[in-house]
Amino acid sequence: MKYNFYKNSFEETGKNKDKIVISGSDKDITWEQLKLKVQQLKEILKKIKVPQGHPVIIYGHKEHFFTVAILTLINSNIPYIPVDKIYPFERLKKIADITGSQIIINCGEYNLNIDIPIEIDYNFKVKKNKEPCYSNKIYVDSCDPLRYIMFTSGSTGEPKGVQINNSSILSFIHWIKKDYHFTANDVFMNQSPFTFDVSLYDLLSAMMLGATVLLIDTEISKLPDKLFKKLRDYHCSIWTSTPSFVYLYLREKDFISNYLSKLKTFLFAGEDIPPRTVKILKEKFPDAKIYNAYGPTEATVTTTLIEITDDILNNYQLLPIGYPKRDSEILIDIQGDEKKTGEILIIGDHVSTGYFKNDDLNKKKFFTHMGKRGFRTGDLGYYENGMIFFTGRNDDQVKFHGYRIELGEINTVIRNLDFIEDAVTVPLKRGNEVKRIITFVIIKQEYENIKSDLKNKIIHDIINKVPPYMIPGDIKCVKIFPVNINHKIDKLKLAEMYRSNIN
Repeated sequence: MKYNFYKNSFEETGKNKDKIVISGSDKDITWEQLKLKVQQLKEILKKIKVPQGHPVIIYGHKEHFFTVAILTLINSNIPYIPVDKIYPFERLKKIADITGSQIIINCGEYNLNIDIPIEIDYNFKVKKNKEPCYSNKIYVDSCDPLRYIMFTSGSTGEPKGVQINNSSILSFIHWIKKDYHFTANDVFMNQSPFTFDVSLYDLLSAMMLGATVLLIDTEISKLPDKLFKKLRDYHCSIWTSTPSFVYLYLREKDFISNYLSKLKTFLFAGEDIPPRTVKILKEKFPDAKIYNAYGPTEATVTTTLIEITDDILNNYQLLPIGYPKRDSEILIDIQGDEKKTGEILIIGDHVSTGYFKNDDLNKKKFFTHMGKRGFRTGDLGYYENGMIFFTGRNDDQVKFHGYRIELGEINTVIRNLDFIEDAVTVPLKRGNEVKRIITFVIIKQEYENIKSDLKNKIIHDIINKVPPYMIPGDIKCVKIFPVNINHKIDKLKLAEMYRSNIN
């Protein structure tokens, strides 16, 4: 399956060269400007002799140059690693150490005090700190090159690098082209950080179709008036986000079709969508279509899709996550006495080739089925009327505000504090939706005097070690953890204890 990103983006879809393709947090650029910037960055990469297969880190947020860098690296057969500024600097350093990347592209005014040989900034200036060593070629395959490595939370305290190859991206974009109704006239809202693969929904669609993408940074998202004005001024037609993000604006007076008249499609992914959210949206945007999608990072953005119609909304208390994408298969691994619910298994070309340098976990999570790659999601679900329904997780991994979080990583970071004996993190849920993350800790005996300011002290000590969305919503001290009949820590009991104390 052949696909030339460069040709498709600039020769086929970029015919209107003066049309805005990217509206970044810093500036707007046209298709012609994008083409020139990509060509210029490609020449720099050639000049410094970056080998194909060696990963390059892209650092920034929602600057226009982040998309320039992504497209350039894809077209150069160089895998990219996105790192958002919202992450602690320690995470950037850890990712650089894990991958051995020798190059970082700085997309904004960031002072990157990091031991990487070469830094390229958004003005195409190259800063050489030392001679690079390109011995760590991750993946060189002319038939199916590695496109990106996206790091997610890891249960051991180490982030996991999900490897996505060209075949997986091709599978995804051909699905978009055939089953979605996007056009070159669409304007996509791109709100998710580029470290969250939902961000590729809009970006890849726009590159394929010749459409426009609005990059929404965290600052403008906090200001509804400015956000809505930008969506209105640029005639935004497609809203892509997690349900939690749209929930922030449901009570805003201007979040309505009379003001945002071009907004015709809502596409949700990353977490469960509550029926009430859909009902309110349908009242505010009666002519809009609302889609629900599902898929882990290991299956290239999403792997199911369904339009939430009035019929579905009125007949199901739990909304379905959809039907499997073209050229894929989803199996439910039913075990024990369960009648229909089991682990969701995803099979198809869009499945990742595995985690970066993690053979043990790869053997556990990835498999081959009928010659196709397969992935054990750890998610639980069932089929009903041909549709798939998601019912939760079978381990300590949760979805919170669209981010996939290993609770074990939070435990590991807190356990490493000098004054902590042990830590257990639990999610507080309403239905299938995680509303808050709570950590229970046991303090070392000699530190009993810090109990009064325990929460602030722990947050202060971990704030530079984990992303903001992994900071517990509350921290409670206990003398001992409750255990169940198998002498395992009873996390349900911990959650009950917390609810009892706050009610």
